[in-house]
Amino acid sequence: MTEHTAHPPPPPPAHAAWWEGLPGLVLVVDDNGEPVHASPALAALCAPTSPQAHCMDALTPDTRLALHERLKTRTDFELELQLEPALSDATPLSPHPRWFACSATWLPDASRYLCVWVEITASKVAERQASSRSRFLRTFCNAIPVMVSYYSYPLRCMYANQHYARQYGFDETSIVGLTVEQVLGRHNAEALPFRQQAFEQREAVTYERSFMRENHRIQWVRVTEVPLLDAQGGFVGSVAMNQDITPRREAELALRESEDRLARFMEASAEGVLFHRDGRITDVNPAACALYGSKREELLGMVALSRVAPEYLQMTQRVIASGADASYESEIFNAQGERLPVQVIGRSMLRNGEHLRMAVVRDIRDRREAQARIEELISGLRAEKERAEAADRAKSVFLAAASHDLRQPIHALGLFLTALRSMAQAPAVPARDLSDICRRMQASLDGLGQLLNMLLDVSRLDANAVEIAPEPTDLGLLLRELEQDFQHLAHEKGLRLRVAPCSLWVHTDPTVLRRILSNLLSNAVRYTPRGRILLGCRRRASELDIQVWDTGIGIPPEQREAIFEEFYQVGQSTAQHHESHGLGLGLSIVKRSAQLLQAPMGLRSQPARGSMFFIRLPRCAAPARAPSPALAPAYPGSTRGLGVLVIDDDAQVLDAMQRVLSVWGHRVFCASSADEAVVIAITHPEQIHLLLSDYRLGAHVTAVDAIRAVQACLPHPVPTYILTGDTSPKRILEASALGFPLMRKPLQAAALRAILDAEAAAAAALA
Repeated sequence: MTEHTAHPPPPPPAHAAWWEGLPGLVLVVDDNGEPVHASPALAALCAPTSPQAHCMDALTPDTRLALHERLKTRTDFELELQLEPALSDATPLSPHPRWFACSATWLPDASRYLCVWVEITASKVAERQASSRSRFLRTFCNAIPVMVSYYSYPLRCMYANQHYARQYGFDETSIVGLTVEQVLGRHNAEALPFRQQAFEQREAVTYERSFMRENHRIQWVRVTEVPLLDAQGGFVGSVAMNQDITPRREAELALRESEDRLARFMEASAEGVLFHRDGRITDVNPAACALYGSKREELLGMVALSRVAPEYLQMTQRVIASGADASYESEIFNAQGERLPVQVIGRSMLRNGEHLRMAVVRDIRDRREAQARIEELISGLRAEKERAEAADRAKSVFLAAASHDLRQPIHALGLFLTALRSMAQAPAVPARDLSDICRRMQASLDGLGQLLNMLLDVSRLDANAVEIAPEPTDLGLLLRELEQDFQHLAHEKGLRLRVAPCSLWVHTDPTVLRRILSNLLSNAVRYTPRGRILLGCRRRASELDIQVWDTGIGIPPEQREAIFEEFYQVGQSTAQHHESHGLGLGLSIVKRSAQLLQAPMGLRSQPARGSMFFIRLPRCAAPARAPSPALAPAYPGSTRGLGVLVIDDDAQVLDAMQRVLSVWGHRVFCASSADEAVVIAITHPEQIHLLLSDYRLGAHVTAVDAIRAVQACLPHPVPTYILTGDTSPKRILEASALGFPLMRKPLQAAALRAILDAEAAAAAALA
């Protein structure tokens, strides 16, 4: 029994079945559970299923069994009974099962139970409905993603859904009855001010607070405290609804951090960054202000497309309208009207809840200039490639010409030697004929030497092995020497060579200048079939032009640049019968030598009428006492005998050097390898006064190895000269790097005699 309790009336005297007159639903049973008496109302209730004697059969089996078990105890009891469903359904007014509260009293005198039934169906239905609603409410509260709790006054937990209970380490059962301090712990102090505010204002209060979870992750909760009031307005408790807002707070934090990073990026970025909405600028960074040449206030609100160059406007509008990420090149105008090439990287993004368009504007002037330089470089490389290919083709032509021009004097020498052998067998040979053959042999050798020297000059220029030593140079002396050198050659061709006297001095390297003028004169003789050649000077303020005029074939305008390239020749030389032939190298040597002197060159020419070449040099005053030219020693005058060590891997060169040096009065030690030279240096250390070594000694041995080995064996350093016929720029550079004087093969007798005389004089001075 939960709602109603039936109390039997006091028993009447025990003379008869006094309970038969009791009203209501009364049932009397013996101690065996057999019905003894049922009131008419009870009998009528049970009549549809059982006769009066068996009204207990109207109960459901479970309640009937429970009743029988309680009757065995022979003590008073209370029990809820349910009728069979047939009886329940038989009552139209009651669609639910019928329940009765049975109050049983044990009558020991009669050995009977007096059971009084009271119907409690309505209360049972209400109880079940309340339980059903409670289960629904609990299921609902557990289903929603909100932590719900109810605290009665004075703030003791009366209900909590599973989300709320688990939040604080409890379950739905264990949390009931705990105080708010026991549930919230240290977090109660954070919630107390807001709860007091809700009590005082009698209205709901919402606030946010955080928790540190076991995984050290911060959890954020949004709490709504709702005070509960009775009819008189008194406080009876409160309902708290807690919602986990951690994802939202983390998203807000991430968004705030993203905004901070974006702000820092915009401030620090060297590239312009701007935001615009509906085509109007909403934000810019300092770099964009600098790029546009405007202040931030001037740019904000401006139409973003107003600074775009007209030809790029349509494309930019199309990109913005599409909303897609894009990267493209454009051009803008700054505040000063200057046109700037830029690269624009545009994308759509959400910023502070707004859909904006961001544009990174990158100044690409440097890149455009670099591209232009690269294109210029590519164009230059293409031109260099074409020139190299042209030079390669010219070299093929040159090799054919060089093969001819180098073979010609050798061929002539062979013929002259044959003639000498024939004359040696003749009984008498006129001295004039012998002298003429010797002169012609010398001319052939001179021509061959000039060709080889020209090749060596080119190689020295390629190797940057030509050192410039500017000094005051007497032009008068230089021009007279050139006149002596070329007068005979011009006379042989029937040309008139005139050299205008000059008493001026220039500041330059006399050796390089002499090579330049020699090449110009040689070209003039070669390409002038008849007429005259003039060498003279013309003043130009503080400078002076040295000019070479000729009445030769002239140079067409389209060839005036090409003639200064290597191996280029203007047609065929008309001096084909002269011993010296051109290889197309002279003017190339002239141009490069003039560049070394930093001396401008010029050319004026008319085809079939002649040409004029000039080189311009700075004038200078004559020295206080100009040195007089040293007179060449009488040839073959006597010299102080020297001990000369000659190293060369060519046996014929060694034999020739030994014969010449011996005739000149020197003691000669010949070595064909570095090892032989070392042996000689060890055995005759005091007798060696001069060392002459070929640069290439065979088997990958150079003069470097031989000279170092020999010098190490001598008691004192001796003057050393390197002889080379190698025209490779790399080899010439290596030989020049040794620091010893470099002599070019074929070595002229006068040059060799000058070396020996100079060293003999130096040795005599030390003696």
